Amino acid sequence: MIQLLKRYREMVVTAVALVVPLFVYFAHARHPGARTAVDRLVVSASRPVEWLVGKAITGAGIAWYDYLDLRHARGEARRLSSEVNRLAMDRMELRAVRAENDRLRSLLDFAPAAAGAPIVGARVVGVRLDPKGLQLLTVDRGSDQGLQRMMPVVAAQGVVGRIHSVLPGSADVLVLTDRNSSVAVRVERSRARANVRGSGDPTVARLDFALRADDFLEGDLLVTSGTDGVFPPGLPVGRIRGLRKGGQGLYQHAEVVPAADVTKVEEVLILAAPREEAAAARLGPP
Repeated sequence: MIQLLKRYREMVVTAVALVVPLFVYFAHARHPGARTAVDRLVVSASRPVEWLVGKAITGAGIAWYDYLDLRHARGEARRLSSEVNRLAMDRMELRAVRAENDRLRSLLDFAPAAAGAPIVGARVVGVRLDPKGLQLLTVDRGSDQGLQRMMPVVAAQGVVGRIHSVLPGSADVLVLTDRNSSVAVRVERSRARANVRGSGDPTVARLDFALRADDFLEGDLLVTSGTDGVFPPGLPVGRIRGLRKGGQGLYQHAEVVPAADVTKVEEVLILAAPREEAAAARLGPP
């Protein structure tokens, strides 16, 4: 018998798997009053199995819906994260535009100091501040917009430098702190004259030809005197720092902190005076 069951065990298992559910179904299908003792035994024995199957099906359904909800939540989270990133970028752009508008407004407020000269606005598109070489800013305006060498370049805070070389669509500005730069200045308070010459350090210049007998004080504001034929008078250049008179010599010495930080300037104005006016300024009044 055992050998026979082993030989046909697959068929036996299949038969049991088919018969038992049918038997259970028919036992449940009978009216409770018509059930036999065997039917009642089958129903009682199958209840734990039904409970387990029901719990398994219910748990699987809940897990499936939770999975769907999680997928939707993840998709929503990704969408919201993208929206937050987009809004953050928009906010950064708005802040940059607002800062640019503030700078341009300050630049336009400064424009009347140009003493009526034609003005060309430009953006700084290149920076070369080599302490051992030329210190230049490249702007996005050139000879096509009427720019010429030696034209003054200013920012909202004060003097930046002068045009050094010009191309049709761009120009290089030699900044105030370059060693080759020299600007004739006056002390705004006392009207004493001197020169501001570049030191090679982009953050500081030096005071030259400041006579010992003249009235210079620490912190004095230096403005253009208009006597060098390049800059009109009255433009802020910088403030005196570290004034030293020394025991001998004709001149006082000091550092000058530029009014316009050439390492940070982004927009400038070029005072585009016609060439004949610049030549007349160098020669002085007739």
